[in-house]
Amino acid sequence: MKRTLGITVAAIAAVVLLAGCGADKTTIKDETPTQAKVESQPAKDTPKAEPAATKEGAAPAEAEKKADDIWTYYNDAKWTDTWNGVKSSIEKVVVTDRAPKKENPNDFTASAVGVKFKIENTTKNLYTTYPDQAEIVTSTGEQLKPEMVLSDHIGGEIEEGVIKEGNVIWFLKRGHAADIKWVKIKWYVTEGDGLGMDQKRKEYSVKLELK
Repeated sequence: MKRTLGITVAAIAAVVLLAGCGADKTTIKDETPTQAKVESQPAKDTPKAEPAATKEGAAPAEAEKKADDIWTYYNDAKWTDTWNGVKSSIEKVVVTDRAPKKENPNDFTASAVGVKFKIENTTKNLYTTYPDQAEIVTSTGEQLKPEMVLSDHIGGEIEEGVIKEGNVIWFLKRGHAADIKWVKIKWYVTEGDGLGMDQKRKEYSVKLELK
């Protein structure tokens, strides 16, 4: 019982850290954003998504890091695309090698990656998307599913005019988050409830170069 409670507390703490809430020392700030290259790799037979805030030819600045903050973050690792009136955005990427371990919340040596998503349905139609189940691929050779308990629940049906935003977290199984040079994030948006065989579907594969 105590162990379960500890893990739950650690999970809540991790989400608070990523969202930028709580005490000043745990807040992820938006000052001095790191420049990052963005590459969108759309699915076959779909138009290429236009990246947002891409800085071609610019040497990336050092990732922002505060002495009292466990996160190294890339506020300039942005991307956006609109498909059939559904606007999908990645607003920032954060990494850390000082996250609490799931099996021992008092051991802050786990490595993690976080991404802030924003999804907006500007139409009067129903769509379905699951960015909170997005798969991530890292330059260090990992292909991971997100930690559903730690991530914000922003997936599922999105009704007309609705905006969903939140953070998705992945824990590395090996290596260090500080060594990651790029991440690739894969998820989809589909018409309706996503159950119909004839419903159109947009698959995303977005590569963000952090260094």
